[in-house]
Amino acid sequence: MAKPMFGTWQPGDPELLDVPVESESRDCGGTAHFLPSERKRATFDVLKMTHVIDGGAKATKRRRWIWSEGQAFDNSRNYYLTREKLVAQHNKRFIETHKKFTGKFIPSVRDIMLMTNATRNGGAFGLHFGAFMPTIMSQCTSKQQMEWLLPAMNMKIFGALAQTELGHGSNVRALQTTATYIKDTEEFLINSPTLKALKWWPGGLGKTATHCILYAQLIVDGKEYGFHSFMFQLRDEHHLPLPGIEVGEVGPKIGDNFTETGFLRITNVRIPRTWMLMKNQQVTPDGKYVKKEKKGGGKSQYSTMLSIRAALVMGAGYRLAQGVTIIARYSCVRSQGFVNPEKATNRLAAENVILDYQVQQFRVLKQLAIAYAFVFTGKYIQQKFESVGVLTGESAGEEAIRELGVLHAMSAGLKALCTFSAADGLEECRKCCGGHGVLLVSGVAQMTVDYLTYCTAEGDRIILELQTAKFLMKSFASARAGEQLATICDYLRPVSDKQFSISKIPVCNAKTIQDFCDLDQLIQLFRYRALRSIVRASSRYTKKLQEVEGVQAWNACAVDMVDASRAHCYYVILRSFVLEVGQVKDLQVKTALSRLCALFGTIHMQDNLGDWMGHMTPETVTALRDTVRHLLQIVRPNAIALTDAFEFPDCVLNSALGRHDGKVYEALYEAARTSPLNETDPFEGYKYLKDVLDVNFIRKHAKMVKSGPIQLKPKL
Repeated sequence: MAKPMFGTWQPGDPELLDVPVESESRDCGGTAHFLPSERKRATFDVLKMTHVIDGGAKATKRRRWIWSEGQAFDNSRNYYLTREKLVAQHNKRFIETHKKFTGKFIPSVRDIMLMTNATRNGGAFGLHFGAFMPTIMSQCTSKQQMEWLLPAMNMKIFGALAQTELGHGSNVRALQTTATYIKDTEEFLINSPTLKALKWWPGGLGKTATHCILYAQLIVDGKEYGFHSFMFQLRDEHHLPLPGIEVGEVGPKIGDNFTETGFLRITNVRIPRTWMLMKNQQVTPDGKYVKKEKKGGGKSQYSTMLSIRAALVMGAGYRLAQGVTIIARYSCVRSQGFVNPEKATNRLAAENVILDYQVQQFRVLKQLAIAYAFVFTGKYIQQKFESVGVLTGESAGEEAIRELGVLHAMSAGLKALCTFSAADGLEECRKCCGGHGVLLVSGVAQMTVDYLTYCTAEGDRIILELQTAKFLMKSFASARAGEQLATICDYLRPVSDKQFSISKIPVCNAKTIQDFCDLDQLIQLFRYRALRSIVRASSRYTKKLQEVEGVQAWNACAVDMVDASRAHCYYVILRSFVLEVGQVKDLQVKTALSRLCALFGTIHMQDNLGDWMGHMTPETVTALRDTVRHLLQIVRPNAIALTDAFEFPDCVLNSALGRHDGKVYEALYEAARTSPLNETDPFEGYKYLKDVLDVNFIRKHAKMVKSGPIQLKPKL
C-alpha cells in the first residue's frame, strides 16, 4: 500500500523535539523543524492536558484504543473518490474494523461519540449504534429488546431513525405518517397519506438499513393519540424493499457524502401489534390504549433525540478542534513577509511565520478557545444526562425527572448555538489558510462543507432556540414567584425582589487586565447579560400579551427570545469551561486553561459589546480590549501544544496543511501529482480542443523551447 500523502503520526508515537533545521531544496520545503520548535515552547505537559480533555488517564487509554482501529486506513485519496465509492468504502471499512468485536464489545454512548469525533463523517453505522440501538434500549420492553437488540448489537440487522418528513421536521407533533390499529388482525396499518408525509433525511435509511424506528401518529378506533415509535422492517433477505415500501436515497448533499440519506414512502403496510415500542405505552389486543403512569415516562419519546443533541454539542467542539489543529500548524509553518523589510537585501531574508501576526493570532486562537469551551460544555451535558438516566431509559428519581426539562432546554439551545458556531469557525479556519484553504487536500475545506449538515440535523436552529426561550420564560416566572429554580438559572433569583430593576445592578467594576482575567469576574458579566436579556424579553412578551393572543405575542417577541436563549447558552458554556478549570490539579495545565478560558470570554465580549451597553464604562471597554491583546500574547506559545492535546491522528485530519511533522509543501506537491486528472496526457477534453488549435503554430514555436544543460560551443 502506498504511503499516505498527509503523514502517519498517531497518538502514542514519540514526539520529535530536536529536528535539525532543514534547508529548502528542489524536493524539500524546509519546514520540518518548525513544529518541533513550537512544541518546545509549551508551558505545560501536553499529556496532562490530554487527560483533562478526555476525563482522566483511564479515559485517554480507552479513547486511544477506540481511535486506533481506524488508523490503519489511508484517507488521503478520498478526495478523488466518487460518492458511490465513498459510501461503499465506508461500509467496507466499518464492517472490517468492527466485525472482530461482534458479541465481545458493546460500545457505550460515550464510545460512539468518541468514534464519531475521530471520523471525517459519521456514516450510517454511527446512527445505527448512536440512535437506533439507544432507542431500543430506552423505549422497548425487555421482551422487545431480546427480539431486536442482540441482532442490532451483533450487526445482524442495521437500523435508522425515521422521524423527519418531507414537509415536517422540528414540529414533531405535526408528523403525518399514520399507524392505524386493526383489531381483527392485531396489526398496525402504516401509511404515508400525503406527499409531505414521506420520511426524508434519515441517515442510512436509503441504502444501508434493514430496519428503522418509525415515528407515526397512532390512531385507534378513529382517535389520534399523537406520535409513537414503531419497529419497521424495510428490506427482505436479499436487501430489496418489502411490498408497499418505496425507499431510496435523496441525492448528493453539500457535504457529509459518506452518509447516504434516505426517503421512505409507505403504502398500506401492516406490522404486528408487538412492533410498537411498548415500554411506556401500548395498545392491547382488543384495542385499548394503555399508558404507564410512571413519572417522566412521556419524556422517553424524546430521550434519543436529547442524547443525540448532547453528543452534537461535544462533537461541535471536536470538529472545530480538528480545523483549528490544521490552521494552527499551518500558521506556524507558513512564512509571509520579511522580519525586517528595511534590511532585507534579497529574497532569502528571514520571514515571519503568519501566527506571529496579531490578526492571525486573534482569528486562530479565538477558534481554539471556542473549541475547548464546546468540548467541556459537551462533557458537562453528557454527565448531566448520565446522572438522570436519559441515555439508558432509567430514572434516578423524582428530582432527576425534574431535571429532564432543564436538560431538554439546555440541549436544544446549545445544539443550535454550538453547531452553527462550529460551522462558522471551520469556515474561518479555511479562510485563515489563504489560497491553499480552497484545496480539498487542505483538509479543512472538505471538513467545512461536511460539517454544514450538522447545523440543521435534529432540529432547525431557531426552533430549538425558541424551545430554550420557553424554558427561560417559565424559569423567570418561577423566580418572580420566589419558587425553586434549576441551578443553571440561579442568576434569575434577584427578580424575586418586588423592587427589582435591571438598572439597579452595579456597573461592571473591572478596570484592569487582571480583573478581566479573573474567571469569577467573567462569570458575573455573562450572568448579567443573560439576566438582562431574559428580563427584556419577558417584559416585551408581557406587554404584547395585553394586545394580542399568546401565539401572536410570542411571534412578535421572537427576536428577543432568541437573544435571551443565546445569552443563557453562552453563560452555560463559560460556566462549564470555568468548572472544568476548577477541577484541574496540575498547576501548569490549570494556568494554561485559565488563560484560554479568559480569552474565550473576553473575545466574545469584545465581539458583542452592545450586549453590555450601559454596564461598562469607556475605561472598562479599553481594559477589555487590552486584555484580549495581552491574552493573545501569552496563549500564542501554547498554540501547538493546545491543539496537540486532542491527539488527532494524521489520518483523521487528512490534511496536507495540518501534518503533524509540518511537511506541508511536500504533501501539497504529492497530492497535486497524484490527482486523477494527471494520470493521462493529453487529457480527455483534448478531443474538443484539437479541432480549434493551430497545430502548425504550436509545432513551430515548440521547436524553440529547449531543455537540459546548456551546451556552449567551444571558443576557437
